[in-house]
Amino acid sequence: MVKSSKRSKKFQSKGGPQGALAKGTITKKGKLKVKRRNRDGSANAADDAQAEARRELLENERLKKRGEEDFAGKANLGDLDIDSFLKTMEDSDQEKASDDEGSDASETEKDDASKNSDSDDSAEDVNMSDEEEDIEAAEEIMKAEMEKLAENDPDFQKYLENNDSSLLEFGDDNEMEDPAENEDANGEDDNNARSGGEPKLTENDITSIKFTPKMLDTYIHDAFENHKTKALKNIISAFRSACHMADPNDDSSQKVGKFHIDSPVVFDRLMVVCLKQCHEEIHYQLLGKGASDGTEKDEETPEIDELDENKPLHPREFTKSIRWPKLKPVIKSLLTSILYLLEQAKETKLQTFILKSFSKYVQYLIAFPRILKGFLKTLTSLWSATNDSSPDYQVVRLNAFLRIRQLAVTQPFPFIEQCLKSSYLAYAKRAKFANAATVTTLLPTLTFMGNCVVELYSLDFASSYQHAFVYIRQLALHLRTALQKKTPDSFRVVYCWQYIHCLKLWTAVLASACSRVPGETPTKANEEETELLRSLVYPLTEIILGVSRLIPTSRHLPLHLQCVRLLQQLAASTERYIPTTSILLDALNLKEIMMKPKKVQSRGANVRGIRLPLMLKLPKEDTLRTTEQLDACLGEIFVLLNREVDMYRYSPSIPEFTVSICQRLRRFAKETKNGKHRAFAKGCIEVCEKHSKTATKARSLLKEAPKDIRRLEALKPKNALSMKQRYDASITKENHLETAAQPVVSESAKAKALAQQKEELKKAEKATKKRSLDAENKAKKKAKMNIEVSKDSRDFGDDEVNEGIDWSDDESGGASDQDSIGDKSNDSDYE
Repeated sequence: MVKSSKRSKKFQSKGGPQGALAKGTITKKGKLKVKRRNRDGSANAADDAQAEARRELLENERLKKRGEEDFAGKANLGDLDIDSFLKTMEDSDQEKASDDEGSDASETEKDDASKNSDSDDSAEDVNMSDEEEDIEAAEEIMKAEMEKLAENDPDFQKYLENNDSSLLEFGDDNEMEDPAENEDANGEDDNNARSGGEPKLTENDITSIKFTPKMLDTYIHDAFENHKTKALKNIISAFRSACHMADPNDDSSQKVGKFHIDSPVVFDRLMVVCLKQCHEEIHYQLLGKGASDGTEKDEETPEIDELDENKPLHPREFTKSIRWPKLKPVIKSLLTSILYLLEQAKETKLQTFILKSFSKYVQYLIAFPRILKGFLKTLTSLWSATNDSSPDYQVVRLNAFLRIRQLAVTQPFPFIEQCLKSSYLAYAKRAKFANAATVTTLLPTLTFMGNCVVELYSLDFASSYQHAFVYIRQLALHLRTALQKKTPDSFRVVYCWQYIHCLKLWTAVLASACSRVPGETPTKANEEETELLRSLVYPLTEIILGVSRLIPTSRHLPLHLQCVRLLQQLAASTERYIPTTSILLDALNLKEIMMKPKKVQSRGANVRGIRLPLMLKLPKEDTLRTTEQLDACLGEIFVLLNREVDMYRYSPSIPEFTVSICQRLRRFAKETKNGKHRAFAKGCIEVCEKHSKTATKARSLLKEAPKDIRRLEALKPKNALSMKQRYDASITKENHLETAAQPVVSESAKAKALAQQKEELKKAEKATKKRSLDAENKAKKKAKMNIEVSKDSRDFGDDEVNEGIDWSDDESGGASDQDSIGDKSNDSDYE
């Protein structure tokens, strides 16, 4: 607000513009009169009396006008209660009676004064017209002065606009329109109500319209048979009101729409009509026969009978319709209501119905980018929700992913990158708690989510390469930090389920992109696209090898074996040689393997064996000293060794490859005292010798020397399985054997185990939050000392560990949350 000066205060105290006009100091053209001093005192007194009379006249008119505008006065009784109203009526009756008594006496006075009043009224009319002209002239002068001020001093003009724009408005009061008149969607009804003298309908009056089955039948007939746009608008307006029925009473969204629905039958039928049939009428109006409105259409733009849901639709196809300006707000309201209903729905059947029906409207989202982002966020939350693992919700999860994939395929190019980013970040956040304790709840869900991410990253290899490069580099930066700092916190970031699951995901993405279908010849374009992701195989392989060698202890043997599985999956899919034999043979050199196992007391019927794929490290007590642990670890080592030999069985270099394996296994067979382990070693030696002899005979028939052969499986017969097929067959056989080895569990035991896993999950979440707070406090203390930060900046240069991805659920940062992730027991033991 601009501060008023002394001059303006003085001007206002004298009556403002009205007082200046009353004194006659402003001419008709808006100029100030220069008063001439008159020596005659009587003339000055006459002028003062005339000015005082004018001032009293203006004051009386102002009071009269105020009384007329007073809505609570006697003339306007809208705000009075019954008692006040009756009292006012009594006073008015008394005034009327007194007026009747004095009317006779006043008539004579009026007759006497009528002659003098005629001349006075004519003079007053002239004076009032002159005053109005003077006010208009003064306003015009002020406008001209402000225009000059804007040209000479634009900064001051801008200051007035920002602080008090009312000072710049002159004569615009009558030109302002009521914004409420433009907000009414039913303009025709509003005009009819005004013409009939009825008051304007408020929002509460509009929402009081009850939506009956008869109205719904009428609107359906007019919309889908007569193709009336107004009926379609009313149906969607009722649908919008139905979507907001569950809103709280104090919520402003309760006033959305002009209908209210009481019958559940009408509600259900309205939902079915809007979600299942409205797209047919929209298609008819925009892309069908109704798009031309009876006019001739161009031959180059034929009518579109049916739309393919998984193909993009150019917005020009429906925006060129003459009905698009009218239907655009209708479609926007429909999509917004569907999004709101999807966010508020809690029942799985309703969510499934909405997601399946929404597939017909996905292609129209191209015209509404903001709603499109809202749908992606909601669909991602439904797809990655871990609160419910029931079979019914798995259907919701599947349909949510199908809609995400449909959005990625049908929307313009940049949007697929948002789908890739949101899907991977949701997977990484949910991978935090998927471990052996949640094998029946979260782990199957995470496996399904991983397959979905692999499917999304196979749609566009160019966009997938950019995102994969950033996120794989993020994993490499975490590994580099652990190798340089060598602290328990840095090790915990790498040796956690979240990091391992991300490695599994990128291994699956690259394996899916690089694998070839047997019998098909890839085109040049496909080879170029595949080569982008194939270039990321080498850095990912180096990361996995670095993780397996980060802490070479017997306690982390399960994690090392999981790294071997990932490397073998990459090698089988890309048909490239990736060395993993050294990791398996080094595990045989552990001293605990040759020691006599300890006798451990039986823990009853709860013992179900050790499942190494669901473990990252062995227990701290009696690590690799029990018979159970030894059998599980050595069995896994020999399974991976046999798979390694089987993968390269058709390579010309297989005889040389198996030499080191046979030598180490023969020595192990001599040293071990366990007959079962000795049988494993001898069986693997026999397989190596068998494949070596076959390869020696086959390569003697080749015309090229082994060093000149570029193809890995140069000795493979035509009808033999490929490297990828043999690997898949081995995995399938292993899964069948593992399933058959698991004991049968009753339903009560399953329910008890599920409840126990949920409790453990809640405890793990609480422990994670507590560790994150501790990590934040620890980071603040380190920041005060300013020692580690300066050291990291000199060592790392411009690279930052937290670049590219934030895995945390809150806004505290990714590194602190990752430091808090890991096994609950003995997290600080990384020796």
